[in-house]
Amino acid sequence: MNTLQRLGLLCAGALSMIGCVSSTEYRERQNVELAMYEEYAGAPVDRIRTFNGIDRWQSLSPSKLVVWTTVNRAWLLTLSAPCSGIEFQHTISISSTNSTVYRRFDKVEFEHQVCFIRQIHPIDYKTLKRERREKSEAERA
Repeated sequence: MNTLQRLGLLCAGALSMIGCVSSTEYRERQNVELAMYEEYAGAPVDRIRTFNGIDRWQSLSPSKLVVWTTVNRAWLLTLSAPCSGIEFQHTISISSTNSTVYRRFDKVEFEHQVCFIRQIHPIDYKTLKRERREKSEAERA
C-alpha cells in the first residue's frame, strides 16, 4: 500500500469518526429536547383543530414530533411505529379532515412512508418559552 492510499484510508477513518460523534451529539440533543417537551405536555387529546394548517414542525425521535398550529400553540405527536428517517426530512405531510387532525385516524407521510398518529398531547408552549428564557437570563447573570 502506498502513502497516498494510506492517507486516503486515514482520512476516511477520521471522517467516519466525526460522523459518529456528530450523530451521537444530535441524538443527545434530540433526547434533551424530547424530555423538555414531554415535561410541558398535557393530558392526551383526541384531535387538533388546524384552521390554518401546520405552521412548523420538529422531529424529536423516529416516533415523536412537535407540530405548531400557531406561533404559541404546539402539540406533541406520538406515532404508532417509528418512522425511519423522519428526523432528516425537510417536509412532511399530515392528513386531516375538515381542518382537524385525529389520533389513530390521521397520519404523517413522507418518502412513501405512512405513520399513523397514536397520541396527541398539547404543550404549554408559552410557559415553556418563558421558563427557558428565565433560565437563560439567570445563567447569564
